[in-house]
Amino acid sequence: METAIFIPTLSHWEHGNKWTGERGRARFYIAPEDGRLNAQLWLGPLCRERSQIDSTASFPISEEGLRELAAWLEEGAARLDPDLEKV
Repeated sequence: METAIFIPTLSHWEHGNKWTGERGRARFYIAPEDGRLNAQLWLGPLCRERSQIDSTASFPISEEGLRELAAWLEEGAARLDPDLEKV
């Protein structure tokens, strides 16, 4: 079974850093802006600029927001890549 998607700690976002990652064939990009984490999710293998974004969401930069973000990414990755459920 694959491990959970890694999301950096709160201080990473408070300093304005961005983050990209993947889970199976799903890819994601997260950027902080105006006190929120804006996330994009798409089906790989191509980079974000060459892909069609499947879904977007925004979460508060807080511990609760990080939990919500992680759950959203996990659900989205499972939806985009159903083979993840079989691992």
